[in-house]
Amino acid sequence: MIQRVQSVYLLLVTVLMSLLLVRPYAEIRIADANRIMFYSWSIQKHTSEQDHETFRNTLPLALLIVITGALNFINIFFFNRRLLQIRLCIVSAFILVLMLILMFMYYTGARSSTDHILHAFRLAVIFPIMAIIMNFMAYRAIHRDEMLVNSYNHIR
Repeated sequence: MIQRVQSVYLLLVTVLMSLLLVRPYAEIRIADANRIMFYSWSIQKHTSEQDHETFRNTLPLALLIVITGALNFINIFFFNRRLLQIRLCIVSAFILVLMLILMFMYYTGARSSTDHILHAFRLAVIFPIMAIIMNFMAYRAIHRDEMLVNSYNHIR
């Protein structure tokens, strides 16, 4: 049910994960105006505007992003099973933390293996952090609904 606030939070997590699939999350500038861009599916070395080569494949990261986005989208439709929704929110939060750790490991590994001039994170790096916050807010709203339903059951 889209009219519930937790459905909006879960949908926002899905949108954030979809954006993370297409946006780079970090960049390292190396000599001769070359740069290394970090995408969810690969780390690419750009030598010019159109010329790039794959530095390293990061398919486990892309898989975690797709799983998290799909899990949160499917979680919207379990509005009748609030306890399952709560568990899926917790699982999604753990996957998001794992994703952040994996992103950081790829970034530090590539940064230490190159002679870099400048290194920076892009805007997309905060998407998993925002997704964790949205997941927590959805968890709280689902828990509040469950407590409300339980209180009505005690009255009967």
